[in-house]
Amino acid sequence: MTANDLVTALIVTACLGYGLCFVSLLGGCKWVARPLGIAAWAANLAVFVLNWRHVGHPPFGSMYQVQVVLGLCFLPLFLILRQGGGFGWLAPHFSMASCLPMIGTLFMERDLGWKRMPALQSPWFVPHVFSYMVSYALLTVAFVALVYGLFRHSFLSDDTVLERTRKAIYAVTRLAFPLLTFGLLSGALWAEEAWGAYWSWDPKETWSLITWTLYLVYFHARLSRRTRRYELAAHLLAFVALVTTFVLVNLLPKFGGGMHSYT
Repeated sequence: MTANDLVTALIVTACLGYGLCFVSLLGGCKWVARPLGIAAWAANLAVFVLNWRHVGHPPFGSMYQVQVVLGLCFLPLFLILRQGGGFGWLAPHFSMASCLPMIGTLFMERDLGWKRMPALQSPWFVPHVFSYMVSYALLTVAFVALVYGLFRHSFLSDDTVLERTRKAIYAVTRLAFPLLTFGLLSGALWAEEAWGAYWSWDPKETWSLITWTLYLVYFHARLSRRTRRYELAAHLLAFVALVTTFVLVNLLPKFGGGMHSYT
């Protein structure tokens, strides 16, 4: 078995484990879900370690590499939120959110020979990317919870379901937003160091700012009874911007000429 085959097998194991964990949690079989989730996370971690070993530095540079990191974020974040109390019911949403980026890695170039170019050889490299990955992980969970809450509400017409979902989304987003802010500010500091300007209106920079602004709109929509009707719509729109920032800006050819095209 080649190294590439081993990585593929580990990714498939992680996807199956996360997916079956999600199904088990929905079915109320926590005793089955727990070992499945741990096994999936261990396979995910093994892929991360192999990537690091191959490139010789933190593997945060390509879309394939950061999606592996993104998959790793969910279990520790769930454990932190569960310790806070009242958020154990979000476990299925964390499992599903863990599965999605790992499925994405199966359709991406592995970039096993990827090396950091001079612009990426900066002390900002790890904290900038890591803060974004953690914030994106949390905001993905908030989005999955929102979709599930709206789906259940439409069938049950139970306002308590929607209110519980609102509270969970707010708690998760409130935890993610400072990290999103740090990612934006550290990116500007890194840009000044690498390119001589804090801001260049590069597509990645622009969409990062749009995403940050829309989540700020979400928080402001919660401030009054008059605007709270737009709260969930603002959150959905912000997540669309996040997907655009993280996926479309990196993959669509029309954005390929940006300063972040090396990712």
